[in-house]
Amino acid sequence: MKKIIVFIFSAIILQSAMAQSEKSSGQTFKKFKVDISLGFAKPQSGDTKAGVIFAIEPKYAVLDQLSVGLRLEGAGLASIDANGEKGKVRVLGSYVGTGDYYFTNNRFRPFAGAGGGIFTMASVDIEDSNETIPTSSTFGFLVRTGFEYGHLRLGLEYNILKEKAGYFGVKLGACIGGGRN
Repeated sequence: MKKIIVFIFSAIILQSAMAQSEKSSGQTFKKFKVDISLGFAKPQSGDTKAGVIFAIEPKYAVLDQLSVGLRLEGAGLASIDANGEKGKVRVLGSYVGTGDYYFTNNRFRPFAGAGGGIFTMASVDIEDSNETIPTSSTFGFLVRTGFEYGHLRLGLEYNILKEKAGYFGVKLGACIGGGRN
């Protein structure tokens, strides 16, 4: 895993240096955009099976190929039996600083990214209605890849949390702003 992260950041630095020497006229894309996404979540392990994700992520393009942002995401994960009497529900919220590297400046823009920040978690057993909902906060990371095509965004993310509380997400969304200058 460390080798992959070192490779990605090395590629980012090398590509940024090459882009600076090739291009001195300014940026092709607008600097500010907001990504809004909805998707599917699959937990790493535990007693929840699947769920949904909603995310909003304002971003600032430092360079055409490098943007930084703040991802605000909510994920609801559940596992409920056929009768609806037993099960577990887990809700996660995250506030994560992110960085995305875009491999091209074309209309089709594949990217890879990473980030780190605070994840809050709450879970409850459905069959025990008198139970209080325990909450906790922890620091976590994410790695992701995907592509943008015009203002459409498709992403695959893995959220890395302690005690195998992480989850994999597939998200489809729209980019508001950030088009070509």
